[in-house]
Amino acid sequence: MNLKRLISVFLCSVMMLCLLPGCAKVSDSVSDEKMATIRNTAEERKQSILDSPTAIVKADKYVMGESYSGTAYYVSNNGNDRNDGRSPEKAFATLEPFQEIELKYGDAIFFERGSIWRAVELPWNILGTQGITLSAYGEGAKPAFYGSEENGADTEKWELYYSDESGKKIWKFYREITEVATIVLNEEKVVYRDVAYWNGNQYLQLNDAHQQLTGEDYDVTKFLSDQWCFPAIQYPDKSTENLGERLFRSWDGQTGEAVFYKGPLYFRCDAGNPGELYSDIEFIEPFAFCDGMSDYQTFDNLCIKYSSMTFCSGFDGIKEACNGVVQNCEVGWMGGNVFSYATGAEEGDTRIQLNAGLFGRNGGAMTFAGSNYTIRNNYVHDSFQEGIALETFDGCETMSNNIVSGNLIERTTQGILLCNWDKEVDENHIFKDILVEDNIVLDSGINNFLGTDWENEYCNAMVLQGGPCAQENLMIQNNIFAVATGALVHISEYSEKYSHVFEGNTYAQIDAELHYIPFNGIGLKDDYMLLTDENVITYLGDETGTVN
Repeated sequence: MNLKRLISVFLCSVMMLCLLPGCAKVSDSVSDEKMATIRNTAEERKQSILDSPTAIVKADKYVMGESYSGTAYYVSNNGNDRNDGRSPEKAFATLEPFQEIELKYGDAIFFERGSIWRAVELPWNILGTQGITLSAYGEGAKPAFYGSEENGADTEKWELYYSDESGKKIWKFYREITEVATIVLNEEKVVYRDVAYWNGNQYLQLNDAHQQLTGEDYDVTKFLSDQWCFPAIQYPDKSTENLGERLFRSWDGQTGEAVFYKGPLYFRCDAGNPGELYSDIEFIEPFAFCDGMSDYQTFDNLCIKYSSMTFCSGFDGIKEACNGVVQNCEVGWMGGNVFSYATGAEEGDTRIQLNAGLFGRNGGAMTFAGSNYTIRNNYVHDSFQEGIALETFDGCETMSNNIVSGNLIERTTQGILLCNWDKEVDENHIFKDILVEDNIVLDSGINNFLGTDWENEYCNAMVLQGGPCAQENLMIQNNIFAVATGALVHISEYSEKYSHVFEGNTYAQIDAELHYIPFNGIGLKDDYMLLTDENVITYLGDETGTVN
């Protein structure tokens, strides 16, 4: 999964024609009353998910999402790694002891509610073991796993790097830090991450669309806007040799451990010292809580935040991981890492490289590549790319028997994404028996951290992508798709055979005009349609849907 996920989901969609009922000057936009009802419903679901109790119990048989049958281990911020971990009173403090524990099918690991672990990546002894459960115990908030190494809300952690008579103030973090996709202030405000082109020795300025070099050296004192940040990672020269490499890290040849490249972090905050202004400052960093898992695993009642690396099913080393349950989790503030730069770029270069520019940036909330997954009752929010994605690639087996239900997805770039990356339609490689039901997808593209205005036009609530997205018994029913900065529903290659899969959904869009950007000479404007009852029936096949 790791190598294949290097393809940028988000802006690859820009390179395809968009053909589906979106929203462009919708005359009957959603009313305040109807929108208030939708938001109240979403808030109720959010609280229900955040407050969900742990229902995993000990039983004679392991049933994913319901029971475990083996040994239970406990982990708590109040624990001690010298304990045996087999009771709440003898809980471990970290995941380190699991490096030496041989887990077995049916075992479970329970994390104490209210605990927070930072920059944690699940060891392979956990990810590589079939049939295990990760869940919560105790009272309070879900146990949390932050990609952010520390909270930066401290005046001593920021020094004034530059100021001038105009009021410009640029602050420098007190230590060097890894690749930062963005900064999150008080769990609500996004600090945009500025980008520049790394040529192996220095950073060069890009134009506003991040697609051309301007011929200037990048200088934070000159180009960094208020409430923007820039991590000046000093990558080794070899990092630009391969676009498929994640630039932010390498592997130690002797220990096999990941080595993360670091550099100074600059944050322009004209109002004053960020550590004084904000009570909570978190950094979205490239520490992957779960970057690939094994079969028959359950993830229940966990909180995963501030990671630029997607929480994904991936591969078990041989094939796509299959058979799993992810439920009652919160996954938010995810994705956005810069993982590659186009080599050999020169001034005026207009080549399209991966993310439609001279650099590659990716990462979302949750992605699944295998079959027999149930993703239910999760609160997914604020991600650079997809909220929940089902993706299959060249050479993968047919994806079948997946359920995405009861989730609340807010402020992601693409709320729900179903993508078959085959270059051509293969009747033997399809989505089969897939159900997307009773999800609420809200405010797609709102408050995102993409960084350019034109990218907002490609933010969608529901996306079918691939050429065209071949399927058998795919059903998208009884969902609420409400508000997107781009088209509400996006189908990259429309076909009546494969696109008439919608039933009983609610579609609500604000009264807004979309702006269409020609791409590689392709004008997209004529390929969008108004969100109307007639178009929803004609192009989605949703005769029982509701257009608000």
